Amino acid sequence: MKHLALVSAIAALVTLGSNPTAFAQESKAVERVEKDNREIRRDNRDIRSDKTDLKADKSKLNEERAERNADRRKEERAIEHGNLKAAEKYDARRRQEQKEINATKKDIRNDKADLAKDKADRRHDIAKRNKDAGKL
Repeated sequence: MKHLALVSAIAALVTLGSNPTAFAQESKAVERVEKDNREIRRDNRDIRSDKTDLKADKSKLNEERAERNADRRKEERAIEHGNLKAAEKYDARRRQEQKEINATKKDIRNDKADLAKDKADRRHDIAKRNKDAGKL
């Protein structure tokens, strides 16, 4: 009888002794998954922000192109009427608008690159999260 009680006590200690370790490992895995979820949400915010910036830059580009084209038409009209002083003024304005257009195009390229990086980060984070969740 004493032998059976001793074996039961040892089995209980082994079970209780290994259980906290398993619980700690599982809680670490859950924390990793939660961390991955936070990173995914951050990436989603970055993507939304990049899309908003891209849309704003595209509308700005269209406005600048319209201004440039209007200045070009005014310049051509001034040349037709022989008003070279006004044509020079519109030419200078048109050149300035072209510089702004080029800067906006560069912003659009940078926004597209940021968007691509954020999407790649999100894909990586989702794969990592799924791998970590599969271990649970």
